[in-house]
Amino acid sequence: MSIIPLTKLQKEIMQEFYLVPATKVIYNKSERQNLWKLATARSNSLNFDELKNKCPALEHQIQKSYQSGKNIQSAVFSECVYAQTFANMMNLDIFVNCYEKENFIPEPVIRLLASYHLVPRYVYSTSDKRRMLIQAGGCDGIDSALITVIDLVIYTIEFKEPGAKTSEPDLPKYKEDGILVVTEKWIQNNPQFKAMLAEQEGLNFFEVMGSNINNFSKESIDIAVSNNYSAAKKYADVICTEDTKGFLVMIPTNQASVWADIEGEIRPAGRNHYNVWTPNALKKFIIQKGGTINGDIVTINKSNLDERRERGGNRKLSGYKVTPLFFVYVNDCVEQNGILTFDIKKMQQLNPTIAGKMFFKKLSHKDVKSYYGL
Repeated sequence: MSIIPLTKLQKEIMQEFYLVPATKVIYNKSERQNLWKLATARSNSLNFDELKNKCPALEHQIQKSYQSGKNIQSAVFSECVYAQTFANMMNLDIFVNCYEKENFIPEPVIRLLASYHLVPRYVYSTSDKRRMLIQAGGCDGIDSALITVIDLVIYTIEFKEPGAKTSEPDLPKYKEDGILVVTEKWIQNNPQFKAMLAEQEGLNFFEVMGSNINNFSKESIDIAVSNNYSAAKKYADVICTEDTKGFLVMIPTNQASVWADIEGEIRPAGRNHYNVWTPNALKKFIIQKGGTINGDIVTINKSNLDERRERGGNRKLSGYKVTPLFFVYVNDCVEQNGILTFDIKKMQQLNPTIAGKMFFKKLSHKDVKSYYGL
């Protein structure tokens, strides 16, 4: 297979990246997993001084999770670690927390970032501010931008773990029959998934709600993965991840499938939940589980429901599931002798999602550098 040429920006940033000797990420996978377990358990044994010295963005994210009580996502660990490793490679020695210092970034750069839908979180900079790596956040933008401030040249970078989803948007809400209906507006906003969805016409979420959907053609998955970072809101020139030996690696976003095993997935029970939008279907499932509905009050045997537990180290019981798609929070239930009662209006419904997935199982810094002649 012939090599796909690099764009001007891809070639420039990749040439600079591969001129630096191969560099291992500052915390390897097992070290990040251990930190994540400690953070989600709200452990007091974390050495925050050492963490702040080595990876201040990660230290701040963990501190925020402690204060908010919300579990930190494992992907945040890799993003902060990869960004710090990249900053070290580029000799960007000044770290600035944008939550605490808002005026560090020059105004023209702020306006440029806004055009890429980037909201700054952390900055890694040279002492003279002529060059910056800006770590950003939010689901509408990519992870980071390396900017040469003097002439406003911007290289956009997505940080991804070796096994990761390119993106995972909510699918349109199905109706009472549970059948997937894709709107033109949704396709306009997520064109990379059009081919995958065309292969799932007539999919009924009530029939598949206990399992994820993975039967897609390689061609449709390749489109979803390769085109994921070509949209205006989520454009990226390159992806940074780590190889099998723990070295930071950079590849072109539109050539991810050259280096990764790719998969597609629809999750009937996705990440986000909303007030119930198929109330008739919900009532039917409650009755099938042996429950009764009197007005808005549901009465049901707890043993007929599955438990819903929080993510993270403590796995605390958070709710009860009528089906994989419908649940009610523990705090909204009253239990007496194993019988639960709750207001049906308190129930939540999980929205289906679609994703392209990348698995860099055999990635090598040396091989990528050689492949592109860098």
